[in-house]
Amino acid sequence: MSRFRTSERIVLLVILLLGLGLRLHRLGADSLWYDETVSALLASKPLAAMVAHTARDIHPPLYYALLHFWTLAAGSSDFVLAFFSLWFGVALVALAAHLGLRAYGPQVGLLAALLAALSPLGVWYSQEVRMYTLGSFWLMLALIVVWRYLVRPRSALLVAYAVLGGLSLWTLYYSAFALAALNLFVLPWLWMHHRRQVLPWLAAQVAVLLLYAPWLPIAGRQALDPPVPPWREALAPLALLARAWQEGITALAAGQSLDPAAWWPLGLLGLAVALAALALPGRLPGRRSAGSLLLWTTVAGPVLLILLVSVAFTPLYHVRYVALYSGAYPVLLAAGLAAIAGPLERAHPARLILAGGALVALILGMGASQRNYFGNRYAYEAADNLQGAVSFLYDYVGPHDAILINAGYLYPALLHYWPGPIGWLGRLSDYPPAQVGQGPVVVLTGHVDGDPNIGWGDPASDFYAISHEETAARLASLFASANTVWELRGYDTVNDPTGFIRTWLSQHGDPYVDLAVPGQTFARVQGWRTSSRPRTQAPAIAHPVDAAFGPADSPTIRLLGYDQTSEQKSDFSEKSDFSGETLRLTLYWQAVTPPDRSYKVFNQLLAPDGSVAAQNDGVPGLGAYPTQTWLPGESMESSFVLHLPAGLAPGSYRLITGFYDEASGERLRLANGDDHVELGAVTVSGSSPR
Repeated sequence: MSRFRTSERIVLLVILLLGLGLRLHRLGADSLWYDETVSALLASKPLAAMVAHTARDIHPPLYYALLHFWTLAAGSSDFVLAFFSLWFGVALVALAAHLGLRAYGPQVGLLAALLAALSPLGVWYSQEVRMYTLGSFWLMLALIVVWRYLVRPRSALLVAYAVLGGLSLWTLYYSAFALAALNLFVLPWLWMHHRRQVLPWLAAQVAVLLLYAPWLPIAGRQALDPPVPPWREALAPLALLARAWQEGITALAAGQSLDPAAWWPLGLLGLAVALAALALPGRLPGRRSAGSLLLWTTVAGPVLLILLVSVAFTPLYHVRYVALYSGAYPVLLAAGLAAIAGPLERAHPARLILAGGALVALILGMGASQRNYFGNRYAYEAADNLQGAVSFLYDYVGPHDAILINAGYLYPALLHYWPGPIGWLGRLSDYPPAQVGQGPVVVLTGHVDGDPNIGWGDPASDFYAISHEETAARLASLFASANTVWELRGYDTVNDPTGFIRTWLSQHGDPYVDLAVPGQTFARVQGWRTSSRPRTQAPAIAHPVDAAFGPADSPTIRLLGYDQTSEQKSDFSEKSDFSGETLRLTLYWQAVTPPDRSYKVFNQLLAPDGSVAAQNDGVPGLGAYPTQTWLPGESMESSFVLHLPAGLAPGSYRLITGFYDEASGERLRLANGDDHVELGAVTVSGSSPR
């Protein structure tokens, strides 16, 4: 049996460290995207609730269960969540080395490890909070076990294969295509070389299904009657094949952050090199190309089966599944380069130059892909800045506002990144709620005029059908009870293919915020005022204040009061450590006489020595109603968030607010001559952020 020598093991260790370093670079630095926040949400649930939720979804539960236990042990930051995938991404580098060693020898094994370590697909999915590196890990282990079984059939290897096959299916349904492709090679090979092993092999396939049997009815229902609206575009067969060809070969060689239309020649080079592996004798009995043919079957076979199903039944293809099946591709590249170079001891210089040039070109292409990936993840479907969207909402949503999630699965992003409480989260069809707690109301839209069977009619499903008549009636009720409806949109054409909700909002609301969120989901944050003018009746105010700005005999603006909370929901009057958290302040004003200019609001937290510890300035209502447009008697409100710096020195801090002229910077004074209103004190009892 081949083994790495001591010097080769040292080289392999360096390669593994290189792969680890690449995968650690900027890990968790960017926002999780749409699907990743689903992983974070499900991992945060109790195990029974997570399994029940997954049964209503379109994925099996093993990845979420393992991620659940990982977060219990290590925490739930974005870095920690992604690190779980990183473990298996680095393990795939080691498995590529092992497979290359066993299939072709130590030189191919080390080169395969290097190419796997540099693989843009490998780095990408090692940093993604999804199940792809875990699924690829199970499939690579299964491939290695099958290789050993074909070389020397043993019952223990069949048991290992059955367990790994079951684990792969419990991780990702698309693993079934990999297992099916593997059978397309193994069954004919066994019939030709080890005919007595055909029945034991078939028994192992039955064992895989038995291990998966508890989930099989759920998987069948999800596959044949999906609980979600269709979201993949159906393409003509030739268009689908052309797209898969161009995307697939480019992604295998250089990942997903290079434009396939421009970089397909690099993908073609990688394909040619990998096909050259068929000329290198492998250590599998039979034809000299048998080993390489097995590896090619595991890389290309599942994708071809997906394309066949997509053409014949329903769209299933996405380039991300190329990553799931790509574990053996670095081995094929390494074997192909070895075949091109020939035996090193008698290699022809021209062949060495050809192999070396191909290797350099592939590595340079991988480097360009990594540069694009790390430089701008939002441009290449690697991420969406949903964290920024939620932070924006948190900073500006008021206590009498509502948040409308116009998508089936954007609410996990809100739950993951929202630092404070949420008063109510539910379907639009269940609005208004019987009771609302502290925090904003979050309303989830349904599939407008969709198939009544969406979500199987389950009241707990994230997807549900709702008529446009009921949608309009519920939106009207929402508008009647909220000052502003904040809409978080993303993939809303899936739930609302005719744009009914967008049209209704534009016809009944007064838009004043439209923030595009970087990324491939094309998410947006939009603010819709529910009346064309501010209301004349102020709501109940937690902390009433009566402070008049302007001359005593003719005040301009009256401060009516304020509401306040912090991330820890502590009151300003409590002696709590606010260091490192945020304070939310909602101010209420009323125009007494028409202001003659545009004023800006300042909110400051002043240290005991009078210096500014935190500040948030802004135009009231994000500029929807500039102060010079206020009419006497109208009540205006606006929310501000002060982000307190970590490490605040202990002491009593003063919270003040006021107005200043945007043009001159001059503060608007109160009737008593002061230029600000004292709102209260914040006592910082320690210097360490929580």
